[in-house]
Amino acid sequence: MVSVPSAGRVQQHISAIASGFLGDWLEHRGNALAVPMTVFADGEPLDLLNPRPAAPGSVLCLSIHGLMELESVWDFPGQPGEHYGTRLAERLGNASALKLRFNSGRPIYRNGQDLAALLERLVSNWPVPVTRLVLLGHSMGGLLIRSACHYGAENDDSWVRLNPDCVYIGSPHDGSWLAVGAHKAAGWLNRVPRDYLKVVGEVIDLRSEGIRNLSRGEVFEPGTAHQPLLAGARHYVISGLLVRGEEHLVNALFGDALVHEASARGARQPGWQLTGTANFPGVDHIRLAHHSAVARQLEEWLV
Repeated sequence: MVSVPSAGRVQQHISAIASGFLGDWLEHRGNALAVPMTVFADGEPLDLLNPRPAAPGSVLCLSIHGLMELESVWDFPGQPGEHYGTRLAERLGNASALKLRFNSGRPIYRNGQDLAALLERLVSNWPVPVTRLVLLGHSMGGLLIRSACHYGAENDDSWVRLNPDCVYIGSPHDGSWLAVGAHKAAGWLNRVPRDYLKVVGEVIDLRSEGIRNLSRGEVFEPGTAHQPLLAGARHYVISGLLVRGEEHLVNALFGDALVHEASARGARQPGWQLTGTANFPGVDHIRLAHHSAVARQLEEWLV
């Protein structure tokens, strides 16, 4: 029997796609498709002023999705509700697996500022004292973690002093080749004198600030000087490749389909000290969010 998604689920996916592509525009106009930043526990949204999950643990594992995604991207195929966070929580004991949903079309730095504030409320109001914070970010979600760490440290937030584990999974720290290509294509087409090509360029150029930020891996407010990784925290990188043979030309051209391995490692970021890195040939960008080999690597690092 074929599973048919509910109308509510379809609406959520439409909102995620619309927010990713035009999220800043939707938010500015108060459109209902603009996704609010929300934390979920066991599929239910939490009241950050009075979070009451079923079994609160002292370790929080928060999973943060990427561009045009929902928190369901983390679920293992055919196993809804089971994801890296739940497996880590089970192995760690006394831990809670949480997921974040957010408007991925907003500027990354604004989402980073909001995530920092959200984490402060979450940790401050959690029913039991929080002793450890694990942040898992897929694609753009990893960039949000970097941004939130910067603004949290700037505000001297209490959660930063927990020295979180920050895991960047397929995150384009040096930019995504696809976003860069869209940016260059739009610029070139807009300079072409033929009207029909210019229209195509204008359509391509109709992209959210979140997508534009991906073209250079921008995570801070414009005009902000380069910021290092959060001191005291542990920083891990997971990358993937389309083809199992690491040296294959396809991998050199496309990486995991959206992000090159070098960008995932932040190769152009000066002074980075990573706690651990792992590359998975044959695992593409989306599957990095729910793959058994990645799960084993995370458990090796974090448990």
